[in-house]
Amino acid sequence: MDRRTALRNITLTLGYTVATPTAFGILQSCKSDVATWTPMFFTETEGYMIIKLSDIILPSSDIAGALDVNAPEFMDKMLNDIAPEEEKNLIKEGANAFANEFQKVYDKSVSTGTTNEYEKLLEKYFNISEEEKRAVFAMKNDNEPISEDQLNKFLIYKFLLATRSYTLYGYYTSEHVGENILSYDPIPGQYDPCIPVEKVGNAWSLS
Repeated sequence: MDRRTALRNITLTLGYTVATPTAFGILQSCKSDVATWTPMFFTETEGYMIIKLSDIILPSSDIAGALDVNAPEFMDKMLNDIAPEEEKNLIKEGANAFANEFQKVYDKSVSTGTTNEYEKLLEKYFNISEEEKRAVFAMKNDNEPISEDQLNKFLIYKFLLATRSYTLYGYYTSEHVGENILSYDPIPGQYDPCIPVEKVGNAWSLS
């Protein structure tokens, strides 16, 4: 499967998310070069982690990747300006838990980690069986006690899944992707509700 087809399929499974005016404002305020980005919500070390993870989730190829549309900065601003305090706290704790796990596995700081090291650690959390996946989503039940080890794993998953979600959200609502990768028509024309799915082509942009 080529990258463009994969992107189309990911979009179709995500469904359409209507971004608020505030989110669009955040998108427009992002800088044009990720190298000049200074995090507001995350620390510099955490920002490095987000850059590495975003690049793994949607790397650049013949199509722009997450870093090309400043997805890390989008996530940082969304968390800083919009996210509720409970989500902020969980993601911060998860980022710290992931950094500690990285240090434990590689005996080095996440701020000096390579893409290959990040990918190998991610495999530990996402290359799992269906039974293990169900256990992950059932891990945090407020009606049941949770061990320290389970809590640590829960926080890491919370951080990683949030990073993936914000990366995809920022990517698909960016101007570049909306106008150049997804199907885009600033002046919609004929509406035909009864065509086969395979003839739809790329998912339609909401930008």
